[in-house]
Amino acid sequence: MVVGNPDKPGFYMVYSKWTKGNHFSRPHFHPNDRYIVVVQGTRWVGSGPKFDPENGTVPMPAGSFVTHTGKQVHWDGAKDEDAVRLIMGEGPATATAAEEK
Repeated sequence: MVVGNPDKPGFYMVYSKWTKGNHFSRPHFHPNDRYIVVVQGTRWVGSGPKFDPENGTVPMPAGSFVTHTGKQVHWDGAKDEDAVRLIMGEGPATATAAEEK
């Protein structure tokens, strides 16, 4: 954590690392907007309820800025290299599963 606490109300800023090896979150959404800066590596981002890491992702290299609007279904992760991101938003930062069945 850089500032605040994502588990509590109020502004927070945290670093998060995805390790290489096709590690992805499953489709989900957050109640509030989140702002992400890719600090290192490449973060792969997909949107919508259909989980398809091989064909449904967009690469976001270091220096990229991504906004996830509240309740926007998305999923993300790392493929062939670690990805470090800085996440900012208003807490509590809960996640709700939204995968297509």
